[in-house]
Amino acid sequence: MSSWERVRLRIETKQNLEEVQPVKMADDDRTLSTHILDTSKGTPAPNVPLTVFRLENDSWIKLNQSQTDHDGRAWKLLTQEQFQSGVFKLSFDVRKYFEANQIKSFYPLIEVIVECERGQHYHVPLLLNPFGYSTYRGT
Repeated sequence: MSSWERVRLRIETKQNLEEVQPVKMADDDRTLSTHILDTSKGTPAPNVPLTVFRLENDSWIKLNQSQTDHDGRAWKLLTQEQFQSGVFKLSFDVRKYFEANQIKSFYPLIEVIVECERGQHYHVPLLLNPFGYSTYRGT
């Protein structure tokens, strides 16, 4: 049942419609996350290794390694201490994902470089297929 169907059902049955307080992300959770969707299969891309770097003095400093979960997501890629304003690189090792699925791919590694400000959350979705990809700033 969709959220709209639940709302309609609550209205039709005159169920209590108390205002729901939005979930607020704690300040220490406001860093960087990602979600990978395999657009060729229409499913999330699980178990994709990724590495996060920060640009410091013209050099990439490795901050963290992670991997997408069963839903293709990787949450809170950096600690609050690691998440300073600056330029970050997410390096997705998609070769391992495609090899595990026995799919030939043009891209062994995808790097996405973003500029972030401390105090905001940045979600970087990656729409992936064997011969192309797209990314954007999500919410």
